[in-house]
Amino acid sequence: MADKAPYTVLARKYRPQTFDEVLAQDGVSQTLKNAISSKRIAHAYLFTGPRGVGKTTMARIFAKALNCAQGPTPKPCGKCDPCREIARSSSIDVLEMDAATHTQVEKVREVIIETVGLATNRDRYKVFVIDEAHMLSTAAFNALLKTLEEPPPHVVFILATTEAGKVPATIASRCQRFRFRPVDQETMVAHLGSLAKKEGMAVEDDAVETLARHAAGSLRDAVSLLDQAWTLSDKGVTAETIRRMFGLVPAELMLGLGEALLKRDVRVLAERLEAALAEGIDPGQLVRDLRESLHAVYLEKLGVRQAADRSWSRAAREVSSQGLGCLLQRINRIAEELKSTDSPRSVLELGLYGCLHEAADLAAWVERLEALEGRLGAVGAVEAGGQPRAGDSADGPGELEPAEASSGDEEVWRAVARSFKDRPILAEVLSHARPLTSPDGGWRLTFDREFDLEAAAKSLPAIEASLATILGKPVAVVVESGKGLPEASEAAEVPGPDDAGPAECVSESDVTASGEPASPLKKAEKILGGTVKFTKKK
Repeated sequence: MADKAPYTVLARKYRPQTFDEVLAQDGVSQTLKNAISSKRIAHAYLFTGPRGVGKTTMARIFAKALNCAQGPTPKPCGKCDPCREIARSSSIDVLEMDAATHTQVEKVREVIIETVGLATNRDRYKVFVIDEAHMLSTAAFNALLKTLEEPPPHVVFILATTEAGKVPATIASRCQRFRFRPVDQETMVAHLGSLAKKEGMAVEDDAVETLARHAAGSLRDAVSLLDQAWTLSDKGVTAETIRRMFGLVPAELMLGLGEALLKRDVRVLAERLEAALAEGIDPGQLVRDLRESLHAVYLEKLGVRQAADRSWSRAAREVSSQGLGCLLQRINRIAEELKSTDSPRSVLELGLYGCLHEAADLAAWVERLEALEGRLGAVGAVEAGGQPRAGDSADGPGELEPAEASSGDEEVWRAVARSFKDRPILAEVLSHARPLTSPDGGWRLTFDREFDLEAAAKSLPAIEASLATILGKPVAVVVESGKGLPEASEAAEVPGPDDAGPAECVSESDVTASGEPASPLKKAEKILGGTVKFTKKK
């Protein structure tokens, strides 16, 4: 009984054999087909792009198109000896070199430089395919440079690399450059579904989408993951199968963790996090899954992608796109910190608990900052002699308690005094005032002590601004003394050299016969509001 043919993995079994079979690289395929049809074959090509998107596959197809028995043709037959040998990587005239394992200059000389001048064994072109070309050493690139610049007419070089920036400019400038794009998720999902159908696999739609998402644009990775999932499952590939294979967090547990984070519920977040870690879930994987779910909702709120998972959309319905963006930035920092820590659990817990404070809605912050800016603007207007706007405070961030214009004078005045809580001395002074309103809408403040009167007079612009904010209209304020306003000359009088010094230096000779303080001390009593007392030294 003949042995069965060895198993071939899906990535090799369904490898594209023509230009039209290469997915998501239509621009590259069409350009190469046009070059063959017009017989404008360049001597060197540079294929750049992420892994698993078809660079080496395209190089083999191009080699078949050049050497097909019916060619050169943009549609190689795939049945002639050159086509079959190139597909099996056994053609003598198509040499593939992995630069990752042959970086030395000696290998370049042995494989390329010493054979490039030889005629082809059978085919039209001698094709050199150098995979991961950026891995070549500097000496190897220098040795290749002259050959690459002026090769024989029957030689074609194809360099493939995932890191184009590491290829020297002297090499890249001598090649026609083609950029390969990552395969989009829709194309990948359709391709995986088609392969599953051909192989008779029972695969859920959610499982296919999860596979395509984790392949991150690499079609080869997606096909390999499908092959692995089919081997893991006995009956069919489900979303739960994929979660077990990748070590993903269960959907229900992840949703609960996300809801706790969005609602800033530290107790529920701690419970969900403990449950996830108890199941042995990798902290890095947990952060990646959380970021992926929140990112989908973020794009949905921005309106740049179709609706995300409905459960996640409901969980984040009260969070703005700015808030989600702030949260995603913090989660990205957690993911970076996890790469270089010896205590992943500590980094994860500190990071997620920190998100409860840092993931605030930016709209609320902007609103508060705008209000603060308005109040600071009012201070500038008052200092410049202008009138404050209604709703602005002249004393910065101190919050004002609202009061209607129809409220009693005392109630309004108490609100004014409280508005100066960041200036306690002025607030205390204003609490001693007796406010009255005049028929023209102005306010008159009466003070019994001259110290209070002068302090209020110095802060009159701020007082008027506070009243205007509370009442919603400009208000003129007048201050007066309950014992009659002092004369300007007396209020401004400064003690001369013959006047009494500080209170502790006043002697009994400064007291009148009636026992009352002399004139300078009376002035001090009137201004400060206190009483001078004398004590005899023992």
